Amino acid sequence: MNQDPSANLSDLEMDLLRSFQPSWVKDSGTTQSASGQESGANARRRDVVDYSDFDERDDGWRRASRKPKPGGGRDRGERDGRRGAGHGKEKGKRLPMEDAGPRAPRSEQRAAPVLEGWEVRFVAEPRGVEGLAKQIKAAAKAHSLFELARVVLEKSPRYQVVFRGGSGTALFQVVADGTLWPTVQEAVAHVLQAHLDRFYRKERIEVDAPKGVFPVVAQCGMSRVFLGPPNHHDYDLKVRRLHAERFNRIPFDDYKARIRMLRDEESIQKWVAEQSVRDVFHPLGAPEGGEAPAPLGGMDEVIGHFKAHHAEREVLAATGEFTVPGPAAVNDSAPIVLDFVRSELDKLIRFPLPLAHTLGRELAAAGLQVFKAHDNVTYASVARPRPLDRQATPVSEGIGTILDYLESHPGLPRAEQWQGMLNLKPVPEGGDAAARESEVLRDLYWLLLQGHVVDFARKGLEIASKSAPRRKPGKDGAVQQVGPKPPVTAESVGPVEAEDDAEETPDAGDASGTP
Repeated sequence: MNQDPSANLSDLEMDLLRSFQPSWVKDSGTTQSASGQESGANARRRDVVDYSDFDERDDGWRRASRKPKPGGGRDRGERDGRRGAGHGKEKGKRLPMEDAGPRAPRSEQRAAPVLEGWEVRFVAEPRGVEGLAKQIKAAAKAHSLFELARVVLEKSPRYQVVFRGGSGTALFQVVADGTLWPTVQEAVAHVLQAHLDRFYRKERIEVDAPKGVFPVVAQCGMSRVFLGPPNHHDYDLKVRRLHAERFNRIPFDDYKARIRMLRDEESIQKWVAEQSVRDVFHPLGAPEGGEAPAPLGGMDEVIGHFKAHHAEREVLAATGEFTVPGPAAVNDSAPIVLDFVRSELDKLIRFPLPLAHTLGRELAAAGLQVFKAHDNVTYASVARPRPLDRQATPVSEGIGTILDYLESHPGLPRAEQWQGMLNLKPVPEGGDAAARESEVLRDLYWLLLQGHVVDFARKGLEIASKSAPRRKPGKDGAVQQVGPKPPVTAESVGPVEAEDDAEETPDAGDASGTP
C-alpha cells in the first residue's frame, strides 16, 4: 500500500539559512538561496538547495497569525458610514439587529473533526532528514530541534502522515497517490478524475445536436457547468452527479438552490454546442496481439469498467498502520480526512514535541550530536560543546586570537563577530584579502568541528564553557554543591523534554551572512 511519496522530490533539502531568518526578512517570491550572499571560502563549503520552489497549496488554508491592523485599514467613521449607507442612518450609528436571527452563545465552539478509531502522527520525509543532516554538517551550526520540527512542518512535501487504527471509520487508499476516502465509490471517482489517462484514452467525437426548442438552460451557480434544460431527460441525473462529485460537503437542497436558470440565446447555444460532441474512452493495456476492447460511451461505463478490471489493485482497504504523503494527507484526500489531519497539524505546529523527539533520534543516527544548552533547549549540531583548556592544550596564534575575541565580545550579532575576527588579522600591504579570510575561516571551522566554539543558528558564535556545578538544598535548607554536571552526549540526551523546550521562544536572530 505504501508508495514512494516523493517521486518528484529527488532533492528534499531545506534551506535552513532561509528558514531561520526572521519572518520580515523572508521573501517567498525569490528562489535565490540566502547562502548565496556569503563570500569566498564560506560559500564554497555549503551545499544548500533552495526549498521555496515547491508549489505548496496547503498554505492557503492555514490562516496567518498576524494581528489585524486597527480598523482593518479604514478609519472608524468610514466603516460606520458604509454600514449605515442606504438605511437613512446617521454616520457612526449602529443598525438594529432584528433581522439577523438568533445568535449562538459565545461559549459554543466548533468541535474538532474526528476520524473514529484513527490516530495520526507526523514524521519527517526520509530524504528531507538526509538533507537536513547534510546542511547542518556543512554549515556546522547548532539548530534547535523545536525550530527544525517547525521547518519540517512548513510545507507538506517535507513530512509524511502515519495513520494507525482501522476499527472505526472505514478508509480506502488510492495506490496512485496515497489519498484516503471513506468509500470505494469516492476513491474510484478520484482516480478517474486525477489519473484517468493512466487507464483510458479519451476521444471526442461529433454527434447530432439535440432537437427541439429550449427556452431555458440550467447552469451550476458554483462551477458554471451547464446542466441542460430542466425538462431534459437526464437533468436530475446530472445535478445529483455534479453535487456528489464536487460539492458533496454542501447539503443537496442548498446546492440545488444555487442553480441558475439562463434564458439568453448565447447561453442556450453554448449548451447546444456542448451537446454536439461526446467523449468516448478507450481502455489501455489491451493484451498484445489481442482484440482491442470496445470504446466506452460515457463515465458510467468507465466507472463500471474500472471497478471490474482495476479497482481491486488500485483502491485498497486501509487497515493497521500505513503512511500517507504529506500533500495527499492535507490537500487531496476526502474532506473528513483533510479536516482531521489539518486539525492535528495545527496542534503540532503550536507544540511540535513529538516530531522534535523523533527528529532528534534520526539526526543522531545520521551522525549529528544532540545536546542541551541555554536553559535546557535541545540542539543538534556536528559536535557537542567541549570546553578547551588552553593551558593544557596549546593552540596556534590564529585560533587563540579567535578565542580571545569571542571571550571579550559575547552576544554580538554573527556578522559583527565575523568582521571583528577579520579585523584582528590585517591584510599586509600587497597581500590577498581572500587568503586572509580563508585562513580565519579555516581556524574557526576547526573550532566548530571540535565543539570548542558553537555557532547557534539564532544566537551566533559562543565559546563552549564548563558546566556550572549543580546545587541542591541540604537537610538544614542550605544549598550544597554536588559537583559538575556530567557531559551531555547524543546518547545521553534521551527524549526531548516538554517542560524545557516548551519555553523556547524564537528570537529575532540576524539575517546576515554567516562565517
